Amino acid sequence: MALREGEFPTAENCDITIPEEAWLPALMAIPGINGAPMPYPVKYLKLLSKRLYDYGGPPNLEVRSTWYHPPAAGDLSPMFAAGEWKDHPPDPNEAAGIDLTSLSKVMQDEVRRQALELDAESTPPQEPAPASVTEPPKWPEKIRVHFLAKKLGHTSSEVLDICHEIGVPAKSAQSSIPGNRCAAIRDQLRIKAALARRGAGGVS
Repeated sequence: MALREGEFPTAENCDITIPEEAWLPALMAIPGINGAPMPYPVKYLKLLSKRLYDYGGPPNLEVRSTWYHPPAAGDLSPMFAAGEWKDHPPDPNEAAGIDLTSLSKVMQDEVRRQALELDAESTPPQEPAPASVTEPPKWPEKIRVHFLAKKLGHTSSEVLDICHEIGVPAKSAQSSIPGNRCAAIRDQLRIKAALARRGAGGVS
């Protein structure tokens, strides 16, 4: 079978009758290149394969004495994990796995990045949560001025001023006010702050 676009060259997917593919599997994990089985693009390796084919013909698989063992790990790119050559064919039942510590820091990071991408792709999309109505904040029946001020991020004096403006009886920070007036006080404080910001922005 012929090698498909983007496929990693192996003895199983390369056609030895095609000059550009005949020697491709032999060019994986080139000796002296540690941790990078494909230091050159497949397009260039095809040119090398054709040169070897033109020089000596197709490889004789019956007399070979070494076999390439690609990196064993799911769908991780062999570009970032070194394969190796051994004196026996790879065992199809061999347990898959890559020892990350055997790779350089750059390659370890790349393997982790690809693993995270694969994990994200395999995670089914989550159904959007049904819309819910936000419950209004529940105020206590009575609340002291200083506690309300702290909760709203204002001073007790600012809360007292609003209380006087909207007719809520309160004389000091220790005064208790009805909880059902807290929302009105909060809204008035927001309006006052917005007007103050607008006024400050208009000053040249």
